[in-house]
Amino acid sequence: MAILSDHEGTFLSLVLRLQPTTAYQVAKVYEQSPVTNYKTHKAKMYGIIDRLVARGWLEKRAVAHDRRGTEQLYCTDAGRAAVREWVNATQPSHLLLDDPLRTKVQSFGLLTREEQVRWAVNLRERLQDKLGELEAYGREVDVPFKDFVHDNAVRALRMRMDWLESMIATIVADPKAASQPTR
Repeated sequence: MAILSDHEGTFLSLVLRLQPTTAYQVAKVYEQSPVTNYKTHKAKMYGIIDRLVARGWLEKRAVAHDRRGTEQLYCTDAGRAAVREWVNATQPSHLLLDDPLRTKVQSFGLLTREEQVRWAVNLRERLQDKLGELEAYGREVDVPFKDFVHDNAVRALRMRMDWLESMIATIVADPKAASQPTR
């Protein structure tokens, strides 16, 4: 069996939890979540739906008596098996996630020391705001294994804030740390 991509697995597992559901309802869940990385436009979402239907992992059924042509989405038994396989699979990309902030720091040599500190302080404040948003969302939402999922997101934000605190302290204490050249 072909394995789901992370976008497809996220989408299909969400359908499985919500079913019957509509593409609109799934889009609203993505839109309201402060933790999802898959905020996606409808055209991309409909491409995922078409692929999952073609593979037999998702069914679309017309809503009875709906003149707008609304279709409800259902995960098939084969789709459930595909989600199980996706959950069990660990890819190398899952071990150390892409981090554009970490990548940006590699070009810090282009910024003055003051700009570096300002960047890190601003980012720390934005992460603090995001933590508040995440904690409020955690009180409102009920998802499977919520405690594990929420704890992961909170710890990730706190770890990033700790990283920034360490970076700020090093830049302020050691001018040489802020002056490494960028080629």
